Amino acid sequence: MTARTYASVNVMSEIVEHVSDDDPLWVPLHGGVSFRPLMFDCSKGAWSNVLKVKPGGSLACHYHTSPVHAFVLDGAWRYLEHDWVAETGSFIYEPPGELHTLVADEMRGMKTFFVTTGSLVYTDSAGRQTGFEDVFTRLALFRDHLAAQGLDQTIADQLIR
Repeated sequence: MTARTYASVNVMSEIVEHVSDDDPLWVPLHGGVSFRPLMFDCSKGAWSNVLKVKPGGSLACHYHTSPVHAFVLDGAWRYLEHDWVAETGSFIYEPPGELHTLVADEMRGMKTFFVTTGSLVYTDSAGRQTGFEDVFTRLALFRDHLAAQGLDQTIADQLIR
């Protein structure tokens, strides 16, 4: 970690060296969906992670309260509510409030880098909220995962900004 001071503000730079499929920091969410946290920006309510979805897997219907930016690292995915497919190398901008259901390619699955700000709100088919995630719930999931795997809790602290 490199620290520089600018006008009495300590700026920390951090690099995550490598994220592999066998990295023990992948956190299972449900049904073949997992995430590898890269940063938790608790002061701005944002998190950055790589989301991995096994072939044919999906992330339940949801919307975001703030914009989301994504870049497909491998595989492909789409939203059931749209006619486009995000292939390897695609950049995706998601405006806040748009309801969508992510489905990974049936053969390849997907790995995508996401920067999410605000909350991710899950809904049922009638549009009623069934759950939510934000930087704090994601951080708690990561801490629980570290504890369950017998890993050092300070790993999570190192990712907090």
